[in-house]
Amino acid sequence: MLALITATRNSISTLADALASIENIRDRVKSIFVDGGSTDGVVEYLKSHIEGTGNAVLLAQKGTGLYQALNQGIQAALDDPEVTHIGMLHGDDKLIPLAFERYLSVIESDPALVFYSDIEFHDPSGMRVRNWDSGEFSRFKLNTGWMPPHTGMIVAKYVYQKLGLYNPDFGTASDYEWVVRVLSEFGENSRYFPERTVTMRVGGASSASLKARLRANAMDGKVWQGRSWLQSFAIRLLKPMRKLGQFILIK
Repeated sequence: MLALITATRNSISTLADALASIENIRDRVKSIFVDGGSTDGVVEYLKSHIEGTGNAVLLAQKGTGLYQALNQGIQAALDDPEVTHIGMLHGDDKLIPLAFERYLSVIESDPALVFYSDIEFHDPSGMRVRNWDSGEFSRFKLNTGWMPPHTGMIVAKYVYQKLGLYNPDFGTASDYEWVVRVLSEFGENSRYFPERTVTMRVGGASSASLKARLRANAMDGKVWQGRSWLQSFAIRLLKPMRKLGQFILIK
């Protein structure tokens, strides 16, 4: 069974759409919610949701920060004997139902350890504003700033058991550091699913302002500092350049 981890904090305005996007696979997915002290009714909403649907868990966050919350949810999934694979569904994102159902069928039948798909981005009105089409893995691409979208990645429990959870020391680049760690180890055992399975709402901590973007770019470089100073510098240039094509929409 797939566990989808959702960290929540005052996300009542978007959470209903996120949960509605799971309905067609409800019996194949376990939702693990980690709430960081919401005051907008999220906790009450989730308790009611769990009572009505089952197959879900609500946890109170023990630490602070997004990646600490995700780590808490991942650990709960690792401790659950029913769970075989782990992925993410942020509270302001949505699955693309039919595509994700096909994606899940591949995951359930393929022995690979790492899966990733394409995703898209939408604005608050629901309009699509950006595509993230990954393409097949190669070590050269990984070493020159390429990464698949973190929210489109699903991995077998073994991946976390061997390589560990997110490292919050990398700040908003914690997901990038995890992706690099995982694909450096298991890239040749990964499967690319060439459909957009998740739509993300634009925004986020790493792109909230120019200062935040520069800070995130510096953290991207830090991910590679232990490997090569030159590569660390190159990544800071190459990774943003690889994103430029994502803003060209195919109608």
